[in-house]
Formats: sequence, C-alpha cells, structure tokens
Amino acid sequence: FTPENKKTAGHRETWRLVPYKTLTLILFVSFFVSYLSLYSIEPILTVYISSLSLNIHHIAFMAGLIFSSTGLATMLSSPLLGRLSDRRGPHKILLFSLLFAALCTIPQALVTNPWQLLALRFLLGLATGGIAPALNALVKRLTPPQLTGRLYGYTMSAGYLGVFCGSYLGGQTASIWGIRVVFILVAGGILLNLLLVYWGLYRKINQLIDPVMKPT
Repeated sequence: FTPENKKTAGHRETWRLVPYKTLTLILFVSFFVSYLSLYSIEPILTVYISSLSLNIHHIAFMAGLIFSSTGLATMLSSPLLGRLSDRRGPHKILLFSLLFAALCTIPQALVTNPWQLLALRFLLGLATGGIAPALNALVKRLTPPQLTGRLYGYTMSAGYLGVFCGSYLGGQTASIWGIRVVFILVAGGILLNLLLVYWGLYRKINQLIDPVMKPT
C-alpha cells in the first residue's frame, strides 16, 4: 500500500465513483436490518430468562451462560463460514445464514425453560457467524480498492444505527405487546432481509456480475 497525497473525496464524490450503486445500497440496508433484528432481543433477554427461571436460583449465571453461548457459537462458525464463503461465494453464505437465523429465532418465542433458550441461542450464533463476514466480503468485492475503507465505514455505521434502533424498538415492543412478540417480529425482519438479499442482490450477482465474485 502506497499512500497518496490527494485530497479526500467528499461523500458525493465517493458515491459517484461506486460502480454498483443499487447493490451497494442493498448491502447498507441489509447491514441495518440485520443488526436491528438481532439486537432487538438484547435489551429484554435477561428479563425473558428471569421469567423462564422461576425455579432456578442462579439467574445471573444462567443469563451469562445464554449470552455467552451466542458469542461462542459465532466464534466457532465464523472461520468455517468464511472459508465456505471464499469457495462458494459470500452471497450464498449470506442467504443461508439469514434463513438459518430466522428459523432459530421463531422457536425462541415458544421455549418453556432456559436450557431450550440456551440451545436456540447457540444455534443462532452459528448463523450470525456468517452474516457480517459475508456482507463485508461483498462490500470488498463490489467496491474499487480506493473506496473500500470509506464504504466499510458507511456499512458499519448502518449496522450500528441498526443496533441503536433495534435496542430501542425491542424494548418498546416488549413493554407494549410482550417479550415473546419481539422474537416473532425479529424473525419477520430477518426474513424480509432474506427476500431483499435474494431479489435485489443474489440474483443480480449470479446474472450480471458473476466475474466480480471470482477471486483473482
């Protein structure tokens, strides 16, 4: 890498240089919706665990175990899904991960004890291990090298805006309609994201810019 003594392009100029604007916008939206959906549960998860743990004395320990199970699963699955992403294409791994995440979220609204929730949160972590790496890989492959850093900043900003909105909306939804409703809405959000990725990104990459997806 050789740094260049050039004036940094503004937002408008940066966007003008983006070659696949529609696909890039879909990536921004997908980052936002993914983080919004997944983090809508975080503010109310401890309360949910407490309601499932009436006969368990160590609620704090159980809550920590359930929270950490998702992170452990993500840590275990990310390298494997990243390797598959390099071989099969990040758009395929993204689609599979979103589908699996939705399927793991719906049953969480129906659990009757913390151990069931623990198992489902672990499975959810396996799915989330493929979402962010696949999105980042797509940003990398659809963006010219001189714009990659700037676009990464935009996508991560969209993601953390989703964290902010999701945390607020999850808490508000739980206070109005109940905690279990949050899981159903989250699964719906993930499925909507899945449809967006399939119709707006997956099919176009396969049909229009397949050479871009092949590593050089």
